[in-house]
Amino acid sequence: MSNIEITKRFIMNRKDIGFFKAILESYEEIAIFSVLDGERGLIEVIYPSNFEDDVTSIMSDMAQYEIFFQEVHDV
Repeated sequence: MSNIEITKRFIMNRKDIGFFKAILESYEEIAIFSVLDGERGLIEVIYPSNFEDDVTSIMSDMAQYEIFFQEVHDV
């Protein structure tokens, strides 16, 4: 099965964007992170499908820092 690129968008507390970006980037080449609208806290995460479990785990672990994500589909 070929590796498919997954793109997901989330709303998060804008004050947490920098911290999450630093954490995600510490896992080299796992995902591409973009801020689409800093005022709204809208971010985009793009990653290969074979890293989906890793990205999901990293995002779930952010709850220990009281950082939460709401996936959005129609932006």
